[in-house]
Amino acid sequence: MEWLLDEPTLELLFQNHAPDNYTRELTIAALVGLFIQVSVGAYGSVHAAYQADRATEDPVITASAAALYGKLGRLPPALSEEVVRHCARRCGQLLELTPGVRDEPLAGYRMRVLDGNVLAGTHHRLTPLRRWLNACLPGKSLVVYEPGVGLVTDVVLCEDAYTQERALVTQLLPRIAAQDVLIADRNFCTRGYVLGVHRRDAFVVVRQHKTNLPVTPVTRLTTCGSTDTGQVHEQRVRVTDDETGEAVVLRRIEVRLFEKTRDGDRTLSLVTNLPDEIPATAIAELYRKRWTIETHFQFLTQALNCELPGLGKPPAALFGFAMALVAGNALAVVRGSIRAAHGNEAEGQLSGYYLADEVGHDYRTLMKYLPPDRWAGWRPLVPADLSRLLLALARNVNLKALAKSTRGPKNPPKEKPVYSKKHKHYSTHRLTNSLPPENPC
Repeated sequence: MEWLLDEPTLELLFQNHAPDNYTRELTIAALVGLFIQVSVGAYGSVHAAYQADRATEDPVITASAAALYGKLGRLPPALSEEVVRHCARRCGQLLELTPGVRDEPLAGYRMRVLDGNVLAGTHHRLTPLRRWLNACLPGKSLVVYEPGVGLVTDVVLCEDAYTQERALVTQLLPRIAAQDVLIADRNFCTRGYVLGVHRRDAFVVVRQHKTNLPVTPVTRLTTCGSTDTGQVHEQRVRVTDDETGEAVVLRRIEVRLFEKTRDGDRTLSLVTNLPDEIPATAIAELYRKRWTIETHFQFLTQALNCELPGLGKPPAALFGFAMALVAGNALAVVRGSIRAAHGNEAEGQLSGYYLADEVGHDYRTLMKYLPPDRWAGWRPLVPADLSRLLLALARNVNLKALAKSTRGPKNPPKEKPVYSKKHKHYSTHRLTNSLPPENPC
């Protein structure tokens, strides 16, 4: 973290992306350092981390708690976004120099999964929230995740939780590069998104939304093979831009599933502009990796405290979410170094939760013996030197202590759970005693 986000770099980002704010006592580096400790679990809340810092002989934050929360409430989301992007670029430099780390699902392309996330409701401490028992949502994010390296490389933050995710896509389009393959669910399937990606010489794989993206068939459906989930068919379709009249011929891939989805769907239709040399079956399998971003969201929520209920002001809550993304990217570099040192199979058995827990519990003790000024020497290291050092450290990691907990397949319940309107709760003791006794043999 000292190498990723040193104070001069953070101050430059603050000046460029928060021109209306100013710095007296509270620096952006102090805020980032505070939130990283909360993200990795070293402290349970922002105020706990603040209190611990104030108790030291030389506190980093000398301002009052009211000034701290006031500053957090004024941070523009654009600053939080840029800190994440800057960190992702730095992490990418390290991973590119680490042998055997990048594992792209589609060789020769950079796969990027796009999805939105609504922050959970916060405590009702702000005056406008106190009259409501309903959940009050502090914001929404649009995240770009790269499964090949495990990094969140881009994010769009919005203070209004009711903003449609599709409205945020336009902010991402200028940063899409050639050879990018963007995977997204049907909520993002619009003319503007599909044609916008196509115009940037990038590629899209999106589940078809028939209303938002009407298509005209050019060829008939033909059978292309099958995958583990269903039979695959393909046809050519035409999409026309109503404003410019531009017409683009795309591939429509239809997967007729062997089993229904949880929504009851029997057919999965995908639209893509990937070239013909990539088989339709490979594209169908590629779309299945869209769920990697859902797994990453779960990791951010359970292990990195990305949703802090004590932060009701949207800018503060979004800043906390962004710092969890930064912490997640730092841990992705750690996992990449472990993958290079021990192999893909060993790293695949690594628990992200246990890894974050290890860091969080060691952090407080480590900082007592090695205060912040002792870490300044890491800042000037070139990426190649730091990459070699991380690889050497990774060889000494005890993987058994961080291994996932394995379990057998889940058995479906014998009876469908029901809700009784007469009882809001039950005694577990009485319910367990009502069961027939188990056979001791």
